Amino acid sequence: MSAARSSRSGRGGRTADPLAWRRAEPAALMLLRGPEDYAARWVTDRVVASLTARHGALETHRFRAADYRPGQLAQAASPSLFAEPTLIRVDGLESMNDAFLEDALHLVQQGPGAEDVTVVLRHTGGNRGKRLLDAVARAGTVVECPALKRDEDRLAFVQAEFRDARRRIDDDAARALVNATGTSLTDLAAACSQLLGDVDGPVTADHVQTYYGGRVEATSFAVADAALEGQAARAVSLVRHALATGVHPVMVTSVLALKARQVARIVDSGMGQGEIASALGIAPFQVRFVQQAARHWSPEGIARAVEWIAQADAEVKGASRNPDFAVERAVIRVATAVRR
Repeated sequence: MSAARSSRSGRGGRTADPLAWRRAEPAALMLLRGPEDYAARWVTDRVVASLTARHGALETHRFRAADYRPGQLAQAASPSLFAEPTLIRVDGLESMNDAFLEDALHLVQQGPGAEDVTVVLRHTGGNRGKRLLDAVARAGTVVECPALKRDEDRLAFVQAEFRDARRRIDDDAARALVNATGTSLTDLAAACSQLLGDVDGPVTADHVQTYYGGRVEATSFAVADAALEGQAARAVSLVRHALATGVHPVMVTSVLALKARQVARIVDSGMGQGEIASALGIAPFQVRFVQQAARHWSPEGIARAVEWIAQADAEVKGASRNPDFAVERAVIRVATAVRR
């Protein structure tokens, strides 16, 4: 297997560009490392497409590292009867057994022994099999698949999806789509695909509203925004609608906690817009909301709000028999505590 450069950048484990996986080129030996399954699937699909485009037929072997039996890698990597290229996919390296570790180290260090063999390994995180991970980093290509935790990163993902399709999406539409789909990159990608397939021409905020209006209005983020700005009636209406349409209570408390912590960090801080975006890791378009919400709170008040939210979070995780009530009570407490 020919050596290829790892996509890592530094010891922090996070790539400088969280979307760098979109530029990963297929290689003979690849390690897809990180928690984002959508990114790993995207890269794997690209590898499969590249191999089938060049060769037509493709022999594929797929294993789970935890269930691996000795000798399976060597057998899969042996020359195909019909001289077809071979793809070996191994998932769950974070739970690999000792037999897989031994055979995989041998395969990486000695090579597969046959041409046209491509090996794609999937490791979601942790230190299990560090010797193997280091060996792959030296001999092949490491593609980081980090979770896109920041709205700014998910916004960049939407823009990349439309740019690759040679289509345009308005900035307001992209932001609305991020707000509508929550934190799942799979859901966000599916929403992009639907809009690309159903809408002719540039995608606007009106298109997003048509397809995802209910989700935009009643997501956990909309609930948190309304509560922290003191819009009690709206916040209660939104949280009831969100819970009634399948939003899990823990999602509401999690986002409430996230937003409240953001406000707590900048209350009376005197930071400018750029400093807030950097300190909180949020997109510039979100800074205005945090600044507006912070004007309604004192340090003592937001501290009490954080405590109420933490209590509700514990209740929805098992400390209460009525998690919906716990969430609604927290929303009311927060929204009515806002100073005017």
